[in-house]
Amino acid sequence: MAPAHLRGGLNMMFQLATTLGIFTANMVNYGTQNLKPWGWRLSLGLAAAPALLMTVGGLLLPETPNSLIERGRAEEGRRILERIRGTADVDAEFMDMSEASELANTIKNPFRNILEPRNRPQLVMAVCMPAFQILTGINSILFYAPVLFQTMGFGASASLYSSVITGAVLFLSTLISIATVDRLGRRKLLISGGIQMIVCQVET
Repeated sequence: MAPAHLRGGLNMMFQLATTLGIFTANMVNYGTQNLKPWGWRLSLGLAAAPALLMTVGGLLLPETPNSLIERGRAEEGRRILERIRGTADVDAEFMDMSEASELANTIKNPFRNILEPRNRPQLVMAVCMPAFQILTGINSILFYAPVLFQTMGFGASASLYSSVITGAVLFLSTLISIATVDRLGRRKLLISGGIQMIVCQVET
């Protein structure tokens, strides 16, 4: 549903929410560390707040027009599209969605088509890119950052503070990506990010 000229940045809002959550969690952990003996319970319990917000938000979110059109509820899809765009002048966009849905329904054996040789590079990249992202080990570093910093000789307080800095860098990096992705393109960001990871891995 994102406008084409903002699609890259808006697609990254999920990542922004994730990095903001990590940063906030690190801040909460740092702030509750001295509230003994129940500080860790407060830190853990506060995770219920965003979970509740996400649940309520999910209940309030409307269906997307694309989904409604796919399920044969075209008129309802048009009403949702008009509400999202804030105008009744959505004929062209609604027609594009309807034609795309009809075209998609005419394709037979879509999953088998994905495995055809002509689609193999896209399939390989779609699978390997997220896999390689995980294999860099960033999730382990984020999850166990305080423990890792303690093994490096940091004290308990310093290790939590270092985790806060790590989360802040991650959050700010996401903001930079959102601000530049629609102007520079995803390929340039991907290549520059890969180069940065290679340099950091070699230096360590």
